Amino acid sequence: SCDNLQTVIDIDLPAHEPKLVVNSVNEVGKKWKAYVSVSQAPLSTNDFVFLNDALVILIDGETTVDTLKYNAPKNRYESSLIVQEGTNFEIRVSHPKYNTINATLFPFKKVLLKSIEKPQNTSSETTSLKFTIDDPQTTNYYMINLKAYYSQEIFDSTDVLYDQYIELENIYFDSDDPSLNKGQFSKGKLLFDDKLFNGTTKEFNLLFDSYVSIKADSILLNLYSVDYAFYNYFTTKIIQSNTGNNPIFNSEPVNVYNSFLDGDGEIQGYGIFAVSSRDSVIIKTN
Repeated sequence: SCDNLQTVIDIDLPAHEPKLVVNSVNEVGKKWKAYVSVSQAPLSTNDFVFLNDALVILIDGETTVDTLKYNAPKNRYESSLIVQEGTNFEIRVSHPKYNTINATLFPFKKVLLKSIEKPQNTSSETTSLKFTIDDPQTTNYYMINLKAYYSQEIFDSTDVLYDQYIELENIYFDSDDPSLNKGQFSKGKLLFDDKLFNGTTKEFNLLFDSYVSIKADSILLNLYSVDYAFYNYFTTKIIQSNTGNNPIFNSEPVNVYNSFLDGDGEIQGYGIFAVSSRDSVIIKTN
């Protein structure tokens, strides 16, 4: 039986050198933010602890533009500055007990939704939503998701969004488009690149359960333009999360993308420093 096909090997792991872990995923139009913690040994069962006494600064060239302040209820550092499209800030994080780490942003272009068709029921069970974009003649990365909303008249809730609608749920969608099928899907969001349609006007066709279009008052379509770090970090994170615990029948573990490397590719710390921009439209279903 397969239960007996195993060998236990004792190995001496090198002593773990704790390093800063920074997760700073930002969106154009919102304030800069960063979560700071410390790495754990591979076999450690300790919980991650957020640091509240680190120094987190944003740098533009040689000039410090802001020092982020710690927000205790949210366990994160926050800036007073709003993320602007095209900003090329560097983030630098230091702490008396650990080595200082830093990372810079990657440039990217915001892409807008060009045209959106009204959802169409292609069968009694499936609804189709089509939209187009003009993809720039450069390498671009995207993320899309759909959300369904009911009116307050139907549901009694204090979680009000867009003044008159409350969030119902993420819409899990499918597509027969190869450019989407090669992407990574997680928690109602799909990450993909433009290798199969670079520099063209691209039409997408998303398919989802017609129950949503019948019951919901509106659908929110979000198109995120994301930078290189955002795409690679979350793509590799999704793949790594899906490898499972079985070393024989599952794929090999994947190294999750790390923004905090020095010029020689050596690890300074761990985490991500990235930015995205969102274009959204609310589509009435009735």
